[in-house]
Amino acid sequence: MVWAARVKGTRGFQKIVAVKTMLSMLTEDEQFEQMFLDEASLASQIRHPNVVEISDLGEQDGVLYLAMEWIDGVPLNLLMKAAKPAGGVPLPIAARIVMNACAGLHAAHELRDASGHLIGLVHRDVSPQNILVTYDGVSKVVDFGVAKATAMGGGATVAGQLKGKVSYMAPEQVRGEAIDRRVDVFAMGIVLYALTTGKHPFRRESEAATMYTIASHEPVVSPRKVVPDYPLSLEAIVLKALAKNAADRYASASEMQRALYQCFPVAERVNTDEDVGVFMCKLFGKKRDESRAALAEALALADKQGPRTPALINPLTQSQNSTLSEVGLGPSVNTHTTLALPNARARKPHRQRYLLLAVGGVLLAAVAALVAALRPSESQAGSAARVVRASSSSAAPTLPAQSAEPSAPKVELQALPIESAASDPKPAPTPTPSRAPILGKPAPVPATGTPGKLSKPHKWRQDPGF
Repeated sequence: MVWAARVKGTRGFQKIVAVKTMLSMLTEDEQFEQMFLDEASLASQIRHPNVVEISDLGEQDGVLYLAMEWIDGVPLNLLMKAAKPAGGVPLPIAARIVMNACAGLHAAHELRDASGHLIGLVHRDVSPQNILVTYDGVSKVVDFGVAKATAMGGGATVAGQLKGKVSYMAPEQVRGEAIDRRVDVFAMGIVLYALTTGKHPFRRESEAATMYTIASHEPVVSPRKVVPDYPLSLEAIVLKALAKNAADRYASASEMQRALYQCFPVAERVNTDEDVGVFMCKLFGKKRDESRAALAEALALADKQGPRTPALINPLTQSQNSTLSEVGLGPSVNTHTTLALPNARARKPHRQRYLLLAVGGVLLAAVAALVAALRPSESQAGSAARVVRASSSSAAPTLPAQSAEPSAPKVELQALPIESAASDPKPAPTPTPSRAPILGKPAPVPATGTPGKLSKPHKWRQDPGF
């Protein structure tokens, strides 16, 4: 789930960001959590205007979140749907959108480690849903949750397991073979085919049939069979990107980007993102105004309610006096960013409770054993007696000292001082040990000492559920 949020700083500084959180149903899925952490560790290293920038990774009440730049726009699949009644996206506009996405992908593919070596990053989930187009006409690649760093061994896929959307996979990806950046080129070819023809080249009635069509050696249906006046130069680019043999495709997303730039005449070419932005505003002008008005209203509500938690320093980003405030959906909820390093498992709250209950039970058993060891024997008349009383709102039976169950009654240890035998003409009666039955009321413990001469008792409590 993605939220609109605001980062607050000193001297009135504020910035709108997006906060991506894990769904509650997936918080216990270790594999999904690892994908979430991998996205933070990999995508946060990419610096390119056509890739959504991740600025922070944190945890709030056991829920991991990513803070990333706020994109004022819509996913490409919504753009395709909105443009369909008007005849689809114009080909020069479509080419410009895909060119920008190719530039972002190439930046991800060229990511290097501290030693300057390529890490072999592959997105593996390129689709219209993961390409955002802003109202200014800029394309942004997002969601590296299933990305794989082939050179680092990260994000390894178990044999027989597929990651990504089936209808946008390359043949070698479907067959479970070794992959490289060319699987993203193939997926970008599918995006370009669907964006310019309005139809998916491989999708069938089921995922199994779709996978079979992708993995077969049969070439893709020519775009000109779908759109008769489809430009030949653009068709050549699409067919090369969708070659079933990886060696026949573009070697990189940058190579595909350059081919798209040259496929249209200069008079028909879209040279700037501004033209794409004009087209976006024609389609989504009303939706853009409504979204911005809703965001402004949510910000005003957040200012009215005020902060609920103090700001903290994030050790990961060293950002001071900053809070992430959820806005846009429901009331404002201020959260503070905390350190959660990538590839480190977050401790779940319920595990902490189980650990505390176990430790409490062990301590309770130890205290009970200590009291039993210090209890005076029957032959030591006149010495100080210690009485163990089980405190409970009802007449509960006395439990054995070895019990370490969390539901055991609270135990009070009460020291009762008495006078020595020399000052009392009558010797103190020797207490007779008694044992309460398992069921029913506990057996009474005989009183010790001289009545009426007890000092104020000192109490302390050991709570098994601390």
